[in-house]
Amino acid sequence: MEKKMMISESPRTSRRIKKRKLANVCVESYKERKSREERVSPLVEKYWFQRYHLFSRYDEGIKMDEEGWYSVTPEEIAIRHAQRSGNGIVIDCFAGVGGNAIQFARMCYSVVAIDIDPQKIEFAINNAKIYGVEDYIDFIVGDFFKLAPSLKGDMVFLAPPWGGPSYKSIEKFTLDSLEPRDGYVVDLLIFYTRARRNIS
Repeated sequence: MEKKMMISESPRTSRRIKKRKLANVCVESYKERKSREERVSPLVEKYWFQRYHLFSRYDEGIKMDEEGWYSVTPEEIAIRHAQRSGNGIVIDCFAGVGGNAIQFARMCYSVVAIDIDPQKIEFAINNAKIYGVEDYIDFIVGDFFKLAPSLKGDMVFLAPPWGGPSYKSIEKFTLDSLEPRDGYVVDLLIFYTRARRNIS
């Protein structure tokens, strides 16, 4: 009968292996960091670390611009918005890259997703395809305030642009700080009072 010899690692060999493993971890970490730096600006770096909270299917080809990183509703919150809403046609007035519209569509609603930025609508279409709900969403490039009088739906979802992370540097943050143009907040309130049934 043949005896098998067990070779035990000497303490020196063990240390070398640990150092190699640590070096590999450092190299991978460096590669990941370089990859991240190429993808996002320093302004949105902290949001990049939360990418799977924003879109659980991020690695499947989700697209966002810089504003999209800090404006999109985290997926879990968007799911809750959709679950709490009624049935019918949902109008997403400021759709951005599509986070909320996608979740409304996943709940079998018909969604009208509006954004003034054509690139954001492009990203929203791409992202909706990743979730398989592009057929449930009508994407419109346009100014919500100009379209509002002609819109008909059962629920209106308002998540207007808020100005981004630079608000932290403002000493006093008021509703006027939200205005991208004159009368923005007033227009929202007027639309709110005219909306048919549900406002979220």
